[in-house]
Amino acid sequence: MLGREAGEGAEIRSVGRALDLLEIMQQAAPAGIQVREAADHLGVDPATASRLLATLVAHGYASRLPNRRYTLGVRSLRLATAWVDRLLQLAGPIMARVADRCGETVYLLQLVGTEAVTLARLTGNRQAMIDVEVGPSYPLWATAAGRALLDSVPVASRPALLPAEPFPALTPHTKRSWDELSAVLRAARETGIYAEEGEFDPALSCYATPLLDRHRDEKLAIAISFDSRRPESDRRFMQQALRREWRELAWQI
Repeated sequence: MLGREAGEGAEIRSVGRALDLLEIMQQAAPAGIQVREAADHLGVDPATASRLLATLVAHGYASRLPNRRYTLGVRSLRLATAWVDRLLQLAGPIMARVADRCGETVYLLQLVGTEAVTLARLTGNRQAMIDVEVGPSYPLWATAAGRALLDSVPVASRPALLPAEPFPALTPHTKRSWDELSAVLRAARETGIYAEEGEFDPALSCYATPLLDRHRDEKLAIAISFDSRRPESDRRFMQQALRREWRELAWQI
């Protein structure tokens, strides 16, 4: 009986420590925390803090940034209300202008773990207010936003963010090898516009651009999705609209 009670006490302490970690990651968002910072805050050794963070990552409540810091994961990202609210205040007007000009849905996304996670979206018809619900998530290899985010991290960190080759085929058009994906990234880097043509949804195309800032560790992108049947003139207009706005938004954030 004593052994069982001791075990339950240890489990309760672990739960409390995990909740404490979520709280300090919330306060530190979006920069994240180091293992040593987590250990100092909890009063435990770094190995214990590392195991707790790994558990949170495994369950989607934390994510590891390319710089080896830890921040909130998809399941807990909505806790970072101050960060998300600030993003929406800055990005909302720009998203509205792109949506108005193009008549299509515009997204603001962040790299969280190995996924491109939607922070906000605005439909082109503007019949609804901006949707601030965190999610859904998109794969990095098969979507325009995912590629924009993937190309924002150091080259050495990219393989760890992707599944083993061949990458899962979401449609017949999905790029499934690193060589194919690398070629797409190189081409997009020249224009600043990352494209996807029916690779995630056969009926949809998407353009995205990363919001680059060398002083910021979190990775953000803005994207626009549209019917794959849209003519080339419309596509050029959408690319121009994205280019016109992304520099201003990246500078403000």
